[in-house]
Amino acid sequence: MTYFYKMFRFMRPYALRYAISQIIYSSQGFAFPFVLSVFAGSIMAAVANGDRDAVFRSGIMLAVMLGAFIVVFLVGVYVNIVTIERAAMDMKRELFRKFVRTGLEDASHSGEGIAAINTDANTASGVFEGPLMQLMYSIIAIIGATVVVFSADWKLGFAVVAVGVVSFFMQHRFTEPLARVGKEQLEANADSLKALSNTFSGAMAIRAYNMQPQAFLTFDKENLRMKKLDIRRGLIRMGQRLFGTVEGWLTLAVVFGFGGWLVAMGQMEFHSLASVYIMAATLTNAIGSLGANYAGLQPPIEGAKRIFAILDRRETHESDKKLITPNSTKSDSYHLSINDFTFQYRDAPSPTLHGITLEIPENRMVAFVGASGSGKSTLLKTIVGMYERDYLNISVGGQAFAETPIEEWRKNFAYVDQSGKLFDMTIRENIALGCAGASDDDIIAAAKQAAIHDFIETLENGYSTPCGEKGASLSGGQRQRIAIARALIKKAQVLVFDEATSALDAETEGQIMETIHALRKDYTILIATHNLESAKTADTVITLVDGSV
Repeated sequence: MTYFYKMFRFMRPYALRYAISQIIYSSQGFAFPFVLSVFAGSIMAAVANGDRDAVFRSGIMLAVMLGAFIVVFLVGVYVNIVTIERAAMDMKRELFRKFVRTGLEDASHSGEGIAAINTDANTASGVFEGPLMQLMYSIIAIIGATVVVFSADWKLGFAVVAVGVVSFFMQHRFTEPLARVGKEQLEANADSLKALSNTFSGAMAIRAYNMQPQAFLTFDKENLRMKKLDIRRGLIRMGQRLFGTVEGWLTLAVVFGFGGWLVAMGQMEFHSLASVYIMAATLTNAIGSLGANYAGLQPPIEGAKRIFAILDRRETHESDKKLITPNSTKSDSYHLSINDFTFQYRDAPSPTLHGITLEIPENRMVAFVGASGSGKSTLLKTIVGMYERDYLNISVGGQAFAETPIEEWRKNFAYVDQSGKLFDMTIRENIALGCAGASDDDIIAAAKQAAIHDFIETLENGYSTPCGEKGASLSGGQRQRIAIARALIKKAQVLVFDEATSALDAETEGQIMETIHALRKDYTILIATHNLESAKTADTVITLVDGSV
């Protein structure tokens, strides 16, 4: 139940409203039946005495009381729903931010984040409602109904409680199967989203290699898996409802069978049977539903486990770290220092980089070369601050990585990778992402520096031209130049190009490299490349072999 309690930290800001609305909702489980039982008894007594006026008065009072209860109940439900949605929104916001901050290294696929926010979070928020509300509903109903039923006759009270206990154990037997199928459904949904994301992102390759049959087969397989789990869950729920029906029949038999015998023996008034039956049905249903409510909590708890697997990821750079400490003095220089640097991915069997010591003066162009898997990209991504580790011995201008908030550290760098990632927005908006509040003059200046301005001007809508999803409306070279413009507008002093030209043809690669070379007088430039031709004009070439210089 650890995750059950952990979920309630999201409800902490709304604790008072949530508690009051929960009490209002839950109390109607006893209040409605109690009012009905009281008036049912008085109406039956009035009918037995032939007092039509009393019947009419009791009916009017019953209608007024139920109307008042309904108004209060609806207000409580509204407050409860709004409060739960606010807590769920806070949870999703924190989950999204955590995934964005930590997902690069730990998440193998974007589908994990989509499943967590879209499905797991919605399932986990069920902790605040549904089963928990019904659990409180049942507890209040049990206490109130027990008092009423035992007040009528203690023997009948014990008989009714016995029916409730039997119902509880029968309902509780569904707990483990429901928990198991709920967990499997969450896993299946996550796998399905990953498969869909994988298919959509690789649509070109699927068509090029005629892999449509395999894609259809994978989709059908995941769809069938979800269908089978839904059927299993439906059958279990049907079993619960069936036992609920049997419980109602059993309660009816006990109250009117045993209760009728008590009336015949003169130990109970006949008109009391109606009142007792209403409260007895409430009591047995409430006792029996305790098991069902506990079973209903299992899927939300499984969802909570999945989202806290992301929320509990450790972030090493806390926001309250001081930018400069007595051991590191920030200077105007962007001299980059790496001292005996070793890096290991989480859960990896051995370090990817080890024993690296480098000194890179400012305004130099340094190329990192080596075979695939030698650690070039890992080194550059770590320098930029993509991977957070307290123990990384890196500094820039005397500013130590381990002593600097990660947001401040990343301001030193502008990063361009081989994908030239563009978002589904206009060219202007894509470039402006590099600098919040950038003016049109700033955007144009960055585009000119990246040698893409003239091309943009030839477009019908110029800088207002949509790039399409992943920049699909542009060529690879055009995407890279826009990505470079986005990096330049950031005005960071260190430009990092991680295999930025590897996906381009030789002519376009040469043009991009000329643009990068022209920037060297104003920036420190770090390039990772497998192409020695691209590295030949660098001030320094560093070769990595199996993670070492």
